[in-house]
Amino acid sequence: MSRSDTPTQLQVRGNGINLNVLELGQPGDPTVIMLHGLRDTAWALLPIAGQLLASGDEGKGYRVLIPDLRGHGASERSDVYAMPDFLLDLLQVVRATTNGQCALFGHSLGGHVVTRFAGLFPEMVKALMVVEGLGPPKRPHEGDEAMEVKAYREMLLSRAAARTSSAKSIADIADVVARLLRNNPRLAPADAERIAPHMVESVDGALRWAFDSRANSVFVGISHLDNVRFWHQVQAPTCIVSGALSYQYWGGEMKSTTLTEYTGHFAEGEMEQRAENFTNHQHHWFERSGHMVHYDEPERLGAMTRNFLEQNYV
Repeated sequence: MSRSDTPTQLQVRGNGINLNVLELGQPGDPTVIMLHGLRDTAWALLPIAGQLLASGDEGKGYRVLIPDLRGHGASERSDVYAMPDFLLDLLQVVRATTNGQCALFGHSLGGHVVTRFAGLFPEMVKALMVVEGLGPPKRPHEGDEAMEVKAYREMLLSRAAARTSSAKSIADIADVVARLLRNNPRLAPADAERIAPHMVESVDGALRWAFDSRANSVFVGISHLDNVRFWHQVQAPTCIVSGALSYQYWGGEMKSTTLTEYTGHFAEGEMEQRAENFTNHQHHWFERSGHMVHYDEPERLGAMTRNFLEQNYV
């Protein structure tokens, strides 16, 4: 059977909205559902998904489904972006497209969603792949109630400011490519050109980013301790991938007036301690990757995902 990395698109009615879902592979193959991260696109995961398809003598293949998250890509925008809404969206995709069982892959926000889903619905999840999805390094204020409330306030105000500010205009697709490469220096130019058209949409003749900035609110109020109680309930074999250079992302993403000394570096052993919350797990560092592992080392990530699934998705 020849391998094709060209997806078809289908619509799934999620929790009150329509979700656009990319589909690859053969209908009879075991299903893997992949979730991208905040401000990303389903199309960015195709280099990983393509390595999971049946091809010649490579062994069994997988049917891969990649939804655009609510408020992203060709999925509808919403007035609500709380974690339960993302979980219910995934539940609807699983119910609408599978026999009730699948493997899950999630990056960043997608990783947060799939780990919680696997804890809530362990009977549905046969294997779990989590890429940079266990949250940022511990922040200095954690455990200090007054500082946590101050940080919460600052997060709310920054979200409000982002909603009222005017985004820098986008000239054309070449401008999108340039920004992708500037923000992700390890991304291959050919991949940036492939992804760029799916990162924007045309509205009244002008280009805008194809994600709703309000979706950032999904992380307001979520804490590490809140995450852990879901991780403890995960029964599926779990593969966790961390980018050794992710501090470059977290140092800028999380810096604020409250966290003036925040460098974005994980403490020694911190990520390994998080991984230990999963009963059956393996953890891997990708030395040449930052937070966007699927941009930085797609071939290695795809190969590891396929190998993990072949050993654990039974």
